[in-house]
Amino acid sequence: MNATVTTSIRVALSVWSAVTMQCPVRILACTSIVLLAFALPADAQDATAPARHNAAYFEFLGNGGVFSINYERAVTPSLRLRVGVASWTAQSFWSDAETQFETFPLMLHVIPGRGAHRFEAAIGVLPGHRGRQRDVGESGGFVSLTGLIGYRYEPPGRRFVFRSGVTPFYGFGDSATAYPDEGFLPSVGFSFGARF
Repeated sequence: MNATVTTSIRVALSVWSAVTMQCPVRILACTSIVLLAFALPADAQDATAPARHNAAYFEFLGNGGVFSINYERAVTPSLRLRVGVASWTAQSFWSDAETQFETFPLMLHVIPGRGAHRFEAAIGVLPGHRGRQRDVGESGGFVSLTGLIGYRYEPPGRRFVFRSGVTPFYGFGDSATAYPDEGFLPSVGFSFGARF
């Protein structure tokens, strides 16, 4: 990694750690500014279009919940938009009640640098729905903030994509309707897929 990217990563991590314990709106604003700074091309070669503009991948854990299927589109070589979908049923540890979840991660990803091994940072929202079976508990829609700080492996000239990282959530509302829970919750995620 070149010195500019290393310095940018250090700045981003220090900003993120300084604001994570503050209000969610402040977290969203500061992280968005840092991510957009990463998206600016560092030199003329970064301004060239990527060979493959799209990616599709399966994510285990991560921003969509237990698992999700995602589509990603490159806007610039270092800026990508992502949309995903997930649906699963979870059983309560304390009763027979089952809860059905549907989530739709909407993310803005920044992937600075070049080469196969890259840093990746993202921020987004996770709208979704929680439905309880057997009329136990509350059901309804939710919106959570989510992010990503991680590693991305995309070998040049190949289609394979591997991603892993820390995927924190901030759930709004009370614990009955917030996802994954009210307040801040750290998480991790892994993805495998292909570029096209």
